[in-house]
Amino acid sequence: MISIDLGSNTIRACKMELLSSGLFECVYSFERIVGSARGLSHTGLVTDAMERIRTAVAQLCTEASFDSSIAAATEAFRQAANSAEFFRQIRAEFGIEFNIISGEVEAYLTRLGAENRAKILNLNLKDSLLIDLGGASTEISFGKASRSFSFGIITALESDKRAEISMAMKFIKQFKFNNIILTSGVPTTVAALKQGLNYANYRADLINGVQIKNTDLNWAANLLKTTPNKDELVGKNRADLIVKGCEILSNLVGFSPCIVIDDGLREGLFIAKKLNLKEIK
Repeated sequence: MISIDLGSNTIRACKMELLSSGLFECVYSFERIVGSARGLSHTGLVTDAMERIRTAVAQLCTEASFDSSIAAATEAFRQAANSAEFFRQIRAEFGIEFNIISGEVEAYLTRLGAENRAKILNLNLKDSLLIDLGGASTEISFGKASRSFSFGIITALESDKRAEISMAMKFIKQFKFNNIILTSGVPTTVAALKQGLNYANYRADLINGVQIKNTDLNWAANLLKTTPNKDELVGKNRADLIVKGCEILSNLVGFSPCIVIDDGLREGLFIAKKLNLKEIK
């Protein structure tokens, strides 16, 4: 089986195996930048975005061998009026059934994936706040309390999302947490830059558990604003998104210590399916 997370900026897929400890380890990873939410309007996903997604799914099917799949789609597809028709085409062409999940389910699955990795790393994440900054939405959870906010790095770059970000900041202030877990492309990219890695040689095993601070977010944003080789560092056409994401996270986390974990929705989706923890088609 393979699990697929089709997000508002990235498509990620993985296969996992059950360890003797009862935890799950990733044995195959796939990721492509597809920019699902780029140009998103009242009419839905734009043609270029759908073509990028279709190309990535074709690459996944060619590269990975799998007999079954569980696939989830997030905020851009919750908003897009043409999602259902697009996914009918994907199912007919590739045999993959995408399920558009709610923000609450997304937050639950993301936390499940992140906590599985934290246990492997022997990290004590009791009383930790989890922030998953996506392309069009941001999921924040603390214990069993979770909420999905309608802003992400793409939508905040294309429109004014200050009001929504302020709502998220107010939501965070009600919790007494020991630390913050950050997952998704922005914090993993910042952690990679801090480790001297770039887009081509990125390794999740060198990123998981890395601590970053507000100063690291500001440093990464300034680096990408001034360096001539930004595409080499963070991937083609990603620099502006990472800069915006650093600005958003800087507001959300303040001066609290943050632990970066690469694992998130795709891993949580796999685990939930294997353990029958959440009913997802």
